[in-house]
Amino acid sequence: MTWAFWKYYLDLTKFNLAISVLLAFVVGQSGGIFMFLTGGMGLSLIAYSFFHANEYCLYYNLGLTKLRLVLTSSIVNIGVAGLVGAILAI
Repeated sequence: MTWAFWKYYLDLTKFNLAISVLLAFVVGQSGGIFMFLTGGMGLSLIAYSFFHANEYCLYYNLGLTKLRLVLTSSIVNIGVAGLVGAILAI
């Protein structure tokens, strides 16, 4: 994975964490982790597309399509959520 992917992932995760943490305060930790994996990812994609739509041209010029960015980010989120869930279960 390139530096460009990690920049995209970190920018996307900022939105996702904000959404997920707010929900975790309302529903609980498991709800926050579930939101980080599912709805938070979708909502953060919408927010990123709204605020950073022009950056997709940069990623495309670097050889990263929007579909590849989204799928790879989802896979990384599953791994991160699994680690956080395992740590909280201890």
